[in-house]
Amino acid sequence: MEEYLASLAAEAGLSAHTLAAYRRDLTRFAEASKAHKIRHWKDLEPFHLGQLMAELRAEGLAPASQVRMLSSLRGFFRWMRAEYGLESKDPTRLSGKVHLWQRLPEILTPEEARQLLDAPSSSTWIGQRDRAFLALLYGGGLRVSEAIQLRLADLHLQNPANTSTPGLLQVRGKGNKERLVPFGGLARERLQSWLEEGRSTRPNPGSEVLLSKSGRALDRHRAFRIVRQHALACGLSPQLHPHILRHSCATHLLVGGGDLRSVQEFLGHADLRTTERYTHLEVEQLQAYHRLHHPRGT
Repeated sequence: MEEYLASLAAEAGLSAHTLAAYRRDLTRFAEASKAHKIRHWKDLEPFHLGQLMAELRAEGLAPASQVRMLSSLRGFFRWMRAEYGLESKDPTRLSGKVHLWQRLPEILTPEEARQLLDAPSSSTWIGQRDRAFLALLYGGGLRVSEAIQLRLADLHLQNPANTSTPGLLQVRGKGNKERLVPFGGLARERLQSWLEEGRSTRPNPGSEVLLSKSGRALDRHRAFRIVRQHALACGLSPQLHPHILRHSCATHLLVGGGDLRSVQEFLGHADLRTTERYTHLEVEQLQAYHRLHHPRGT
């Protein structure tokens, strides 16, 4: 398993979080095989895999995690057959493919997004950091991992007084792929305020943009707590998570007239179909246009 994960890191360029998820999946599979007294690859059948998936569903594992488990195992068995000449049948070759039900992303309205972004106080260094963090999630459409890994050298903000020309963020996304993200307006002002005022008060700051109390890089768990803390403070759902701000950014760009291909590049989606999910969220607006303009709309 360690050899397989090392090959994924070297050849596929997967992120540390993805590798950690694959490790959990494969470890869980190994434990389940041991519990069912399966000691050889040749003894493993699709039936056993079906049992494992049923157990995971009973434990309440999310559908997306179940699909990822199958993907982890499928890749592992293919690698075993290629590297070690495994001759037993691949138990992951089930009849047909496994797909998730199409689910629309949760989003905030523009008013709710502005309310959340204004929730942190600008009078303390923590509030300035949180305002900058939320601005990166919504104004730049960044994933939480992209925001907390952002370094000072990745910022090209140009002249903060010239708000008509956005600056650029050099972002490392999934698979360590880099992209340039336009970043301007109020979001840039809040980031600039954090850099010039709040960040300079932290002891021994490193090269990361967002810092904790000790001056170290902000960690992922704290990032989630920040979003939920301010969501609760302004009356939004306490279950709000950082990715909803990214979803909201994408949807508001499309509703505002952005074309699909440009939004795909902005978000760093490898597949245009991922970006297309956000177009379904405009149905209510389309119905309103129909009622307003179509001769038979009312």
